[in-house]
Amino acid sequence: EDSSYVEADGTADIYRIVPMPHTISPEAQKYLTKPVPHPGPGASVADNRASTDAMQAHDSALTRARYPVNIEKSTIAGVPVLIVTPVDPIPANKADRVLICLHGGGFTTDSGSLTEAIPIANLAQTKVVSVLYRLAPEYPFPAAVDDSIAVYKAFLRTYKSQHIGIYGASAGGILTAEVAAKI
Repeated sequence: EDSSYVEADGTADIYRIVPMPHTISPEAQKYLTKPVPHPGPGASVADNRASTDAMQAHDSALTRARYPVNIEKSTIAGVPVLIVTPVDPIPANKADRVLICLHGGGFTTDSGSLTEAIPIANLAQTKVVSVLYRLAPEYPFPAAVDDSIAVYKAFLRTYKSQHIGIYGASAGGILTAEVAAKI
């Protein structure tokens, strides 16, 4: 039931029940009804990361079962990355292309480096490189931008600029815009 109240310290708590969309698949509806374990408000950065890492491991395994890919840990320009490629050889017309995935996670956790890269690499039959950029609060802005730019510049030595795509979801979408503006 929708409700709201203001706590003694002034914190406003607002709850709204969002009805299940009838426009999505039954599988998506079932997935969305599952509770998402999360440490809750006031949790430490370490607890949030541990929870997100567990979710990422679980969800990426499910995603990888549906969209088979190869995953390789590496470093590009001193930045850790995950290189995600289709199981089948990349077609010749895409061999000179790369997509840079900038994951979500509120700039404090990695909530998408694999779940956001696996289906894209498989379906597009293209190499996807997820940038494991430095996270806040230990590394505040512009650390994530700097890491992403470093990977992009390294790719300019191998790929034409028009053959490098950058995308992201949530915080990764914001980071994509920041990187594009800086480029």
